[in-house]
Amino acid sequence: MDEARRHIVPPDPVLARLAAAGVNIGTILEPADTDPRLPAPAAPAGRPSVLSPTVVGLAEAGGPRLRSLPPQGRAGDGLRLIPLAGLHWGGPVRSPAAPRSPRVRGDHVLLRPTGGMVAIMFPRHHHALPAGRVAFIPAGTAFSLKPPPEVRGLALLIPPALCRGLALPAQMRHGLPAGADADADLLDRAMAALGSRAPRDKVQDAATARELAQIALVLSRLDEGPGGGRSAPSPASLAEARALSGHFLQLARAELQSGQTIAELARRLGCSLAQLDRACRLSRGRSALELLYDLRLQCATEALRDGTQPVAEIADRLGYSGLGHFMRTFLAATGRTPQAYRALMQESRSRPGDRPAG
Repeated sequence: MDEARRHIVPPDPVLARLAAAGVNIGTILEPADTDPRLPAPAAPAGRPSVLSPTVVGLAEAGGPRLRSLPPQGRAGDGLRLIPLAGLHWGGPVRSPAAPRSPRVRGDHVLLRPTGGMVAIMFPRHHHALPAGRVAFIPAGTAFSLKPPPEVRGLALLIPPALCRGLALPAQMRHGLPAGADADADLLDRAMAALGSRAPRDKVQDAATARELAQIALVLSRLDEGPGGGRSAPSPASLAEARALSGHFLQLARAELQSGQTIAELARRLGCSLAQLDRACRLSRGRSALELLYDLRLQCATEALRDGTQPVAEIADRLGYSGLGHFMRTFLAATGRTPQAYRALMQESRSRPGDRPAG
């Protein structure tokens, strides 16, 4: 009878997928704020804890003082503090050997690895973030991230609507907290408090504003330091390189619509293309052409985020060869079309559940 019934009733595809995945329980539980498998850690002796049951301060000699357990969030405002190893982000995978393509997010991302290293992939370069350093990626920045399972640390996701009036970096910023900031654990304490607080009320709103302002202050004083172990250039040569690259970017921004080449811009600055390229690499770590591409993309994101100008007019004003060229370039760099990017940025600023802190 059972054999005959199997021929008459087609198999349930949902049950078939569950069976193939090895799921054999009757009920699948919803995610919880805390993991029932892990005991709540005790606060370190002799020091009052400002952390939630899922984030505990560690007095490791000479090392970071945070480690992450299960994800934690706050009801009603979109702030989330999660383990860094659980933050996977990016667009479609182009090939099995390639990382995910960069894609924009609608919230600010603050990364704080305390063990191991994570690579942040941008459209034309990648950045390695080792333990002890911090990186801030503002909303609207295209990147991808796939931390290795062994990496330790935290990621704080911040809705832009909570940051009105704060002087947060407009571009990706990374480095070590300044000496006094690191000694006082200012960043770690603010991140932990933001991730562990109870649902919002007026008192909590004021505390949220203070802690976000503290994070903005720490980010403004980051010590980026020399990169890659290379010998530091002399102050005079570095100052000259910064001045030349700064003048180049100012001129390039003013001449985007004219479509002038890098060589033409270099001649107007009174230097050779090689000198300009060397100054850009020394002061900003990118070639002059890469900086020009980044500048055009930055201007495009600013126009889409802050204005209502039609996409075709933005493409023409920024020197793209046509609307199709602009849309292909923008999609490849951000993972979204210009229209989708504008909608995402508008939604992130006016989400009904988000109110400005303060």
